[in-house]
Amino acid sequence: MKHSANQITLLQLAAAQLALSLKETEQPFDDLSKLFIEIVEGYNSMEGLIGSPEQSDIEKLQSLHQGTQAKVRNAIMDFQFYDRMTQRLQHIMATIQDAIQTLEIKAKGNDTEWHEIFERIEKSYTMREEKQLFDSIRSGEGFESAVKSLIEQTFKKEAVESEIELF
Repeated sequence: MKHSANQITLLQLAAAQLALSLKETEQPFDDLSKLFIEIVEGYNSMEGLIGSPEQSDIEKLQSLHQGTQAKVRNAIMDFQFYDRMTQRLQHIMATIQDAIQTLEIKAKGNDTEWHEIFERIEKSYTMREEKQLFDSIRSGEGFESAVKSLIEQTFKKEAVESEIELF
């Protein structure tokens, strides 16, 4: 691969990771905002029922408590986006730094150096999505197509998956 094509690949990879991070954080952030409002409303309702001796109020209180617990669990799961975004942004910075270093390489077109750079980048990834994005960009798939495809896969997966996954 030519020197300029390698530079373009590095920059496309960084841009694709950034676009993916931004897109992935939109919905969880909105969901978190709504969940915290609902949690506060739930606790306010519980507060009004705590002093009541009526059995129906105690049942309402138990129901509110269970609902609030579920919302807190959902909020914790939604906070995963922050961890994912932080990791991806760190990888973007490393990729950009690699691109800057390669622009400074005097021996332009040294395939061995390029291979080492791409190998180091690939090994730094801990998330499956980043590895898929890397493979897509390296194989020549366009930046927009690679991001769109991965976003579709990610949101399909999140709709099915409900376990907490911390990195």
